[in-house]
Amino acid sequence: MSHKDETRTIEQENEAIESLDGLAEQENEETEEAAPEVETESITEVTEENEPVEERKPTVDENQLYLDSKEKDHLDIVSMIETAEIELADLRLRKYLIEADFSGLLDSFDRYLLKDEPISPIGKTSLIEYFTYELLKPLNDIGLELSTTTYDRWETRHFSINYSLDEQNHLIFSFVLPTIDQRYQVESINLLEVIPETMEVTVQDDRVLSLIRYWSVDRVFSAGQITIFNHKLNQLLAHARKLGFIVNQTLLDNTKPLHLNLQSEFEFSESVLDDIFIVAMKNPQYDFEKLTEEKFKVLLDKGQSLTITKNEQNQTGLTISSGDYHRSVIDFFINYEFLVPLMVRKN
Repeated sequence: MSHKDETRTIEQENEAIESLDGLAEQENEETEEAAPEVETESITEVTEENEPVEERKPTVDENQLYLDSKEKDHLDIVSMIETAEIELADLRLRKYLIEADFSGLLDSFDRYLLKDEPISPIGKTSLIEYFTYELLKPLNDIGLELSTTTYDRWETRHFSINYSLDEQNHLIFSFVLPTIDQRYQVESINLLEVIPETMEVTVQDDRVLSLIRYWSVDRVFSAGQITIFNHKLNQLLAHARKLGFIVNQTLLDNTKPLHLNLQSEFEFSESVLDDIFIVAMKNPQYDFEKLTEEKFKVLLDKGQSLTITKNEQNQTGLTISSGDYHRSVIDFFINYEFLVPLMVRKN
């Protein structure tokens, strides 16, 4: 091959290479222009087929729900604080009550029960319990203790005491004595009424006479039981006086000589009078005098006496005198049981 032919061949190869390079550049440009269209179509197809969920931003309503929840929590916390403060105040009050003397308990009784200031049920129960204990302190020597079965009862070796508040906030004490024969039971005897507002103590004297009946007529109590009971009740009355109470006159009182007029619920009975006359004549220390047709006097030992009077309605009146001897009505009739039918007897 000649030199000219070689030169021509080289030029043709260079032109072919340049032509190929131009074609490649054109293809690249077409590819770059077509590529976005393919990508867009692909995205569009995915969107139509899978419908991806876009990220949602909190709305105003959802924020309000959250705020409402916070407000509820706030109210709950405030309520819990108020409850805790009430409970703490109650604990402080109960601490005060458990440490208080009678004067402090009396002030608290006036404040929370008479004036009706707020107090929890537990606080009220505790106040009444502590108050009654202060009134019953003289019974410590016979084993005073709270009942293990009933919250409103005190017990001793000889009897138990129930206590309660009536509608006027008067404290009512009722007593239960064990019977000689356990086959027979006697209901609790409402005997004492304590009025803190006026600082008075009243004994239900009709119930005192029922004690005499249970002993002498029904024979469910012994004379010893009645004697001990009468003695302890008088200790309670003396203690109440020391605390500042006024104790109204009562048949239970054995702190002074007995000079008493009584009206019997029974009509005048000649047979009862005859029985008394027989006993008086048999005992050299006694005597029986007929003062008038309707009036009789029984002279007893130690300067004591009992006068029996029949009125126009045939009712029996009694005048009891213990001379200078300190006795209650119970003491008197226990010592002179033959006179009991004048006051109580079998119907």
